[in-house]
Amino acid sequence: MKRKVLTKCCALAAVAALSFFAGFESPVETATPWESIGGCGAGGSGGGSGDGIKWIGQGVSGGYLEAEVFTKYNVGQNFSALTMTPHFSVKPTWSTKFGVSVPFVSHQGEVQYRSNQSPADRSTGGLGDVSFDFSKTIGSGGAASLSASLTIPTGQYDIKRGTDASQEFLPSSFQKGSGLYSLTLGWDYSRDTDKGIWLYGLTYTHPFAMHLISGENEFNDSYWKNIEHKGDRFEYRFKPYGENDLGAFTPPSVGASIAYGYRGIPGFVHSFGLTFSAPLGVAWIASEKVGDYDPKPDPDHQAWSAALVYGLEFSNTDIPVFVAFSLPIHDKAGGANALDEYDESPMKEWNAPDWSDFGQQWTIAVGIKGSFF
Repeated sequence: MKRKVLTKCCALAAVAALSFFAGFESPVETATPWESIGGCGAGGSGGGSGDGIKWIGQGVSGGYLEAEVFTKYNVGQNFSALTMTPHFSVKPTWSTKFGVSVPFVSHQGEVQYRSNQSPADRSTGGLGDVSFDFSKTIGSGGAASLSASLTIPTGQYDIKRGTDASQEFLPSSFQKGSGLYSLTLGWDYSRDTDKGIWLYGLTYTHPFAMHLISGENEFNDSYWKNIEHKGDRFEYRFKPYGENDLGAFTPPSVGASIAYGYRGIPGFVHSFGLTFSAPLGVAWIASEKVGDYDPKPDPDHQAWSAALVYGLEFSNTDIPVFVAFSLPIHDKAGGANALDEYDESPMKEWNAPDWSDFGQQWTIAVGIKGSFF
């Protein structure tokens, strides 16, 4: 299946809305200068594994309740997306933090499932998948931390377009959610230098599905009412793997990151980072046809991906602002087997970087924090 998504201009003026949080007050409390550092789960930076962006800086001073908002604009040769993610966290003790992230997303572009079909403009937007996170600093010096985050399927993942007689599900990149729960475990370690800090991180993400109350696929009485409802795809309370009720499969993944934060210039923190992630399996996509249960390997599956990240924190102790830029690097997609579209083998291969796409995609992010109580 060939999919194309055409870039449409998306206004960045929404970033200015972050100034709403400029009224936060920050109580004084003794804290390490790198207290705010953290990625998915640990710092609630709202950064996905794809762009590798996480807040690196001196953050805010003290406070039991912290609010952080990240707005990200992602664009490529043929797509664009805007995401705003408020994150609220509380620190019951100096070494523990609980938080929640509530993303709002907007996708724009032109979709073409197959080369013999006419392309059409599509756009979606609204609430994404909400996540809850916990982090715990360990060790006497507080150099290491463990984190866990749980994402729940609050975002719609069966958005469809077309006429009443011929509707099609939009690609996953246009959906507001995944239809899955996802548990991410993380380990972070930091090492101070004379004018900065080195940060290292490892993550493992495991998607899964469950319907503990209903015990069945949520679409049995709608999309699948005309097919036989047998097997654990249609009747289940818990599936320990990441297959949603449309049949799309998201494999577990591992990730690693390294970054350096430089604080040699008063009032600023410059950071440079490299992230790497790899799925532990091949992703599958659902059929685009409404009413057809026909999942197949994703021809656009990437065996590995990485990102180069630059960040700059304007280190105001009351209202810090963070600006970041991410440039992705990924392997060249293997494409589908022309003779058997259900064959995973072309997607399993680790290929060289897709240099034709290098520099054609990027993400810019703006964040702001406030701490009170």
